Amino acid sequence: MEKQDLEYCERKIFSKTIRCFALTIEIATRLIYLIEFNLTMKFTNHLIVFVALLVFHIDILAQTNIRVILKTDKEIEKVDAFDLSQKEIYSHPYSDTTTFQFKKTNIDCYNIRYHKNGKIYREQIWLDPGNVTIKAHITGNQLIIDSVFNSPIYYKIKQFYTELSNLSKSGDSLKINTFLLKAFEDNISNPFSYMIGQNFVNRNQNSKPDLFTFQDLLNRQGDGFKWFFLYPIVVDRVRSLLSKDKLKLKDFTLLSKENKITKFDLTGADYYVLDFWFLGCAPCIREHREIKLNLQNLIKQNIQIIGVSIDSPKKYQLWEKYLKKNNYTWLNYIQDQNNKFTDQLGIHAYPAYVILNKEGDIIESYSSFSQILKKYGRQQL
Repeated sequence: MEKQDLEYCERKIFSKTIRCFALTIEIATRLIYLIEFNLTMKFTNHLIVFVALLVFHIDILAQTNIRVILKTDKEIEKVDAFDLSQKEIYSHPYSDTTTFQFKKTNIDCYNIRYHKNGKIYREQIWLDPGNVTIKAHITGNQLIIDSVFNSPIYYKIKQFYTELSNLSKSGDSLKINTFLLKAFEDNISNPFSYMIGQNFVNRNQNSKPDLFTFQDLLNRQGDGFKWFFLYPIVVDRVRSLLSKDKLKLKDFTLLSKENKITKFDLTGADYYVLDFWFLGCAPCIREHREIKLNLQNLIKQNIQIIGVSIDSPKKYQLWEKYLKKNNYTWLNYIQDQNNKFTDQLGIHAYPAYVILNKEGDIIESYSSFSQILKKYGRQQL
């Protein structure tokens, strides 16, 4: 899900304005100084200093230059790009060749988007720092990357996903885990390791021995990438999965569909599936339709679905309207923003599912409802 922080953008614009103003003052000061020396030898010396200052300043501001060359017959309005952590966000009027200047000095993940009448053609791409050129085109509703120059990591990651896809078809979990752990080690010095780590955790969140093995690698890596978007998604989740065996439900309050503060009451079923979601989460919305189709089957097995939205209570009306419009009749709540289930469980990626027994013990965790159906759709827990 993409969320742009308006205050952050305003701070960025203000910061850049100040830097530009300061540079302008510096330039003006240098020029006045040069005039005062009537174009003598000191002019040459100060001109050299001025040019060096300007080049150095530009170099500091742009460590990664991404040039995108697009071939399309569509009438594109604008193009924007931002890193996965949304620390830098840039937008330009459309041109078939657009250059984005980022301050990144490390490998990072970027989103590139072309806009046309409210429609977005996008692609996510990992790139090395430096001067990178991307050639792309639009086919149907997709932005297609044709080639990337001066960024070996792009092709390395492309090969990684090809190998992972082939291994996944085999269904051999041991080989897949071995491959992912080796890939994490190979990329331990760059943030792509957390993309690999997220994949590993999603596959092994119910296997503590595998998670302990992975935690050893995280400990070796340290917190050098704490700034990266996926860091808490991986690190906090592993820590919670290894340390949390029970939820003390009496410690939490929720907002009900009746707009009242309440608490969980685990009575009436043998097992409970907590569905953590939010209104802006497209995969969550898609899986709610799947839950509705399979709800009666789960009820027959004495399994109860409980939705827990992470939306702000300020969105209560939108949340309640969404549930009513789609006739989603299972229990649904909005979590307390001051004491969150998701913080206790280390959940930062959605949807997320946690299965509890009636004592509040954590039985298993999953990242998609289809995984729950695959294992429990036709049999008792």
